[in-house]
Amino acid sequence: MRVLFYYRGIENMGVGYCMSMLKSHGHEIDLIFDPGLDDNLFIKFPQLAWVNRHEALLERAVGFRPDLIAMGCPTNLYPFARKMAEKLREKLPEVPILMGGHHAQALPEYVLENPHIDMVCTGEGEIAILELVSRMERGEDYTDVPTLWVKKDGVVHRNPIGPLENDLDRFPFPEKQLWWDYGCFRDNLEVFTGRGCPFKCTFCNIHYQREIFKDRGNFLRKRSLDSVMAELKQNVAKYDVRYVSVHDDNFTTNPKYVEEFCERYRREINLPWYCFGYPTTLRPKLVRAMKAANCHTIFMGVDSGDPDVRRHMMERPMTDDLIRNAAKTVLESGIGLQASCIYGNPGESPEQMFKTLAMIDEIKPTQASAYVFYPFPKTKMYQASVDLGYLDEEGEQKVRDGISGYHHESVLEHPHKELAETLAKITPVYARSPELLKPAIRWIIRRRMKRVALALYVLLIPLTFPYLGVEGIRVTLRMAYQALAGRPAESPAVESAT
Repeated sequence: MRVLFYYRGIENMGVGYCMSMLKSHGHEIDLIFDPGLDDNLFIKFPQLAWVNRHEALLERAVGFRPDLIAMGCPTNLYPFARKMAEKLREKLPEVPILMGGHHAQALPEYVLENPHIDMVCTGEGEIAILELVSRMERGEDYTDVPTLWVKKDGVVHRNPIGPLENDLDRFPFPEKQLWWDYGCFRDNLEVFTGRGCPFKCTFCNIHYQREIFKDRGNFLRKRSLDSVMAELKQNVAKYDVRYVSVHDDNFTTNPKYVEEFCERYRREINLPWYCFGYPTTLRPKLVRAMKAANCHTIFMGVDSGDPDVRRHMMERPMTDDLIRNAAKTVLESGIGLQASCIYGNPGESPEQMFKTLAMIDEIKPTQASAYVFYPFPKTKMYQASVDLGYLDEEGEQKVRDGISGYHHESVLEHPHKELAETLAKITPVYARSPELLKPAIRWIIRRRMKRVALALYVLLIPLTFPYLGVEGIRVTLRMAYQALAGRPAESPAVESAT
């Protein structure tokens, strides 16, 4: 069977795992990748739409002659995935289209109302897509494949989620070459060592995933270190990368595993690396082990500087002192700290937002990320936004359609949205600015000068995000070059297990 995948903007590890699962079982795979240079997580620049070369991608799709099209789609990519599904249906009217990702998982009925989408995946995709493709190859009925909702002959078959795979070592390493061909990564190699998160932050999809996966297997799972090191060695040798990003939802929750990882990583890889850490887990012993293994930066969610917002709205019940101590532990070890925060939460006052900025100023991270709150569907914070009157029917429709995102304008009817949008752009700059310049930045904030904040944010990315920001610029330029040069869109390289 020949399966064509679609994604936009950045490399996606979930799609990579589905591709490698099929490839390892002898199926042929290909990828059409839209670099999204006109509208991405950071800026909107419609004049660059032509660089995405959609016609070339469609030519590649037709030339591949797929039996199935599979689209990965988090909420904020749904507008683009929906348009591409329509274009693919015009070119390949007989080929079924499957959509997976968080948006399909949260809103399967709504997504299936789209006439161009035939199936959605409501859970983890590797086992489901392999079963689907195997049945299609044998000419068997596939309307009852677990984890898939299938629309056929006007009927939607709502199948329950199948069991989770507890042994992650059974999955082949995620596909990398097709992403590399499109320029999606260069010096920075992404890897997962496990799945799931034990925490229940209400703005995150994790808490509702725990409910839908209940009794289906272990939600929290880790790969063996032998498997992780083998994947790293294979890709470090092949792509000559200089940096590793561990993209587990929360890497530091299992101290014993992290310490063993650090010892193996120090001996066998030892490249600078990056990971996500929860404030309550960043203890001195663990952080020292990470530093000894050449950990470069830890991403830590502050999320709000107001204890009431954290505890009662976000369900992150940690004290200000705990956050300060975690930040101090990381910074005193010599590891960089990337602190993140969210502005414009439902019910949040300007005073509470300024407490967040003050917290960032106090802990003095080496860099900061800031976002505008976005009510992702099915999350508790989405429902709170509705219940408190911050999300009307028009706003709910925007979320269903994936309009805007946490890097763009707020979709809430929030009385202080301009302040939130200004703070989200200026906080990374503020965190890296010398004290002499901070009064000027506070002047920009008081006047809600969000366009000035956005301009400063974009212009100063090399300073505010000294490694990953620069790497992001390089990757964006590389994706643009690959698209303009017609590589690989004009010469598809069909891959199989052989």
